[in-house]
Amino acid sequence: MTDFEHLLSPGRIGGPVGGMELRNRIVMSPMETMYGTPEGLPSDRTVAYFAARARGGVGLVTVGATGIDPLHPETPGGLQIGTDESVAAHRRLVDAVHEHGARIQPQIVHAGPDGLGPEMHGVVSLGPSVIPSYLTGRPSTEVTKEQIAEILDLYRAAVGRVRDAGYDGIELHAAHGYMFLGSFLAPQRNRRTDRYRGSSVEGRIRVVLEALAAIRTEVGPDFPITLRISGYERVAAGRPSYETALVAPLLVEAGVDAFHVSGGVIDRLVTQMVTGAVHGDGPNVGAAAAVKEVVDVPVIAVGRLHDPVLAERVLAEGRADFVALGRPLLADPDLPRKLVAGEAGRVRRCISCENCIDSLEQRFSTDCAVNPLTGREHDLLLTAPPAPVHVVVAGGGPAGLEAARLAAAQGDRVTLLERGDRLGGDLVRAAAVHPANASYLRWLLAEVARAGIDVRLGTEATVETVAALAPYAVVVATGGLVTNPTLAGHPIREVCDRITAGEQVGLGHRVTVVGGSQAALELAGTLAERGHRVAVLEPGPALAPETGLKRLTEHMDELDRLGVTVHVAAPVGAVEPGAVVFTPQGGSERRLPTDDVVLAGSVEPDTRLQDALSAALPDILVQTAGDCTGLGLVRGATTDAATAVDLINRTRLSV
Repeated sequence: MTDFEHLLSPGRIGGPVGGMELRNRIVMSPMETMYGTPEGLPSDRTVAYFAARARGGVGLVTVGATGIDPLHPETPGGLQIGTDESVAAHRRLVDAVHEHGARIQPQIVHAGPDGLGPEMHGVVSLGPSVIPSYLTGRPSTEVTKEQIAEILDLYRAAVGRVRDAGYDGIELHAAHGYMFLGSFLAPQRNRRTDRYRGSSVEGRIRVVLEALAAIRTEVGPDFPITLRISGYERVAAGRPSYETALVAPLLVEAGVDAFHVSGGVIDRLVTQMVTGAVHGDGPNVGAAAAVKEVVDVPVIAVGRLHDPVLAERVLAEGRADFVALGRPLLADPDLPRKLVAGEAGRVRRCISCENCIDSLEQRFSTDCAVNPLTGREHDLLLTAPPAPVHVVVAGGGPAGLEAARLAAAQGDRVTLLERGDRLGGDLVRAAAVHPANASYLRWLLAEVARAGIDVRLGTEATVETVAALAPYAVVVATGGLVTNPTLAGHPIREVCDRITAGEQVGLGHRVTVVGGSQAALELAGTLAERGHRVAVLEPGPALAPETGLKRLTEHMDELDRLGVTVHVAAPVGAVEPGAVVFTPQGGSERRLPTDDVVLAGSVEPDTRLQDALSAALPDILVQTAGDCTGLGLVRGATTDAATAVDLINRTRLSV
C-alpha cells in the first residue's frame, strides 16, 4: 500500500482520441541543460539523462526549451527542432523514454528578444517592441506583422516534426515574460499600439491564440497541447494575478488541453522563477488553483513542491491535477519509483543550494550537488563490476559517505574509517546553518547504514591501519586544513557545533564574523535570526568566491532582510575589548563595536595521507575526494566521490 494515492494514480492529458495516458500525476518540469550538440540536437548525454528519469518512473517527461528556429537559439547547447534533419535525433530520444514507460513532449519555443541569434548567427532578435535581452542586454527590433506570420509558420512546421519524431504532445511556452510568446504577454515588455498592444488583455493574448491556431492546422484537434504560462508574474507593471484565470477559458477554446502554471518573470538568475528555500514551498499553487476553478482541462502546478507529501496534498485538495517536479528529479531520478515501492524515506531530497542554476552560468551545463550522476549518466561507470573488490574509505564526511555508498551499491566490500565519534563531517555543521542540508545528511547516513558498510568510528586512517586491511583501493576523504587568522575569537566550527547540539551559542548581542565564505554568510544569517546584531568583515576582494551568483545573491538578500552589515576588502587589524579594528576599502582604520568575534577561517588542501599511502603502498590505488584537495562544498564532495569510484572500476576492468 502507498500513502500517495493521488500522486501515483493514472492521469490523462488530451481527449479520448490521441490524448496522453500517463501512469501517474508526476511531470518532469522542463529545464535547460545545455547538453545538446553544437547543432542543437539531442546528444548521447541528453538521451541518457532523460532515459534515467523515465526509468525512475516519472509519468511525463517535458524536454526543456526546444527552438523552432535554429538561427534564434536561447542558449548554446539548447535543443532545436527547426529543421527536417533534426527529426531522427529527436526520435532516438523519444524511443529511449518510451522504452521505460514514460510519455514525452518537447517545450517548443521561439527565443524572440532573448535569443543568442545576434551573437551566434549574426541575425537580429525579434520582440514585441525594442526591448533588451534579459541575458545579453542587446535590444531586439520590433517584429512586423509579416514577420509574426512567418514565425507562426515556423511553429506550424515545428509541431509537424514533433509529431513525426514520435513525441506524445507538445508544451507551448508562453511564460515568464520572455522569449517570443511570453514577451507579448508581458505589459512591461510589450509596448505595441496595434492589435497586439500590451495595454490590453486582448492585445497581449492575441499572438498566443494565433500560435495555437497555427499549430492546430498542422496537427489537428487530437494532438495534446499543454500551455506553460505564468499565473502571477511578481514584477512591477507585470500581469495581475487574476489575468491567467481570466484568459484561460479563451485559451481552452483555442486548443489548449492542459495548463502548466508557473510564476515569476525571467532575469539572469531566474529569481522569481526558480526560488530558494527562503521563498517557501508551493508559491504557484494558488495561481494554478485559480485556473483550475475556471476550466475543465487538467492543470499542472509547479514550483518548490519538493516534498512528496506536499505534492500529494495539492492533488488531494483538488488544487491541481498534476504536479511538475524539476530540481527534485535532478536530485533523485527514482523519486516516483521509490514512492510506488513505499520507500518515500529513501528519496534523496533537493537541498535548494541553487547549484543547478549556477552550473549553467559557470560550466554551461546542468549538474546537481547531491546527485553526481546528473548529466553524467552516459559516462560514469558505476554499475556492478564482474569481480567485487575491497575499498577502504578514509573519512566519514559527505565525500567519504558518498564514495562508500556508491562502492557498496555496486557490490564492493567497503570499510569506512572515521577518526571521530560521529559521521557527517562538516555537513553536520552545514545543516545547522542551512537546514535543507539536514535532509541530505540523514539520507546519506541511512543509505550507508542500509548498505551494510563496515563503519569504524574512532579509527584514524594511517598507513598502518590501511595496510592491515589489504584493500584494492583507498578513497581519501579526510577533509582540508582549516586555518584561522591570528585573532582572538571563536572558530566557526565551534559555534556551529553548539548550534547542532541545541546549546546556546554563548555569544553576546553584537557579533562580528571575520571572513565572508559561504559558511560565514550562512552563520551570519542564522545568528541574526536568533536576535544578534551581526556584521561580516571579509578581508579579501570578494564574498564567497566558492559560491555561484544565484546562491550568493539569495544570501545577500537574506542578510539585507535581517539587517546584517557586510564589508568587503576590509582587513581586520586587531580585536580589542569591545571592538574590532578594521580598515574599510579606501578608508582609514576604524573601530567596530562588538561583543564577540567569530573566525570563519579558510579551508586549505591537505593531501598528507594520500601522499603517505601512495609512497608506502604503491600497489594500492589511492584516490582523493572532498576538501582534502581544496574547498568544494557538497557538489565537490559528491563529484569527487563518483569520479573516484568510476576510476576504481575502470582500473580493475583494464587489468
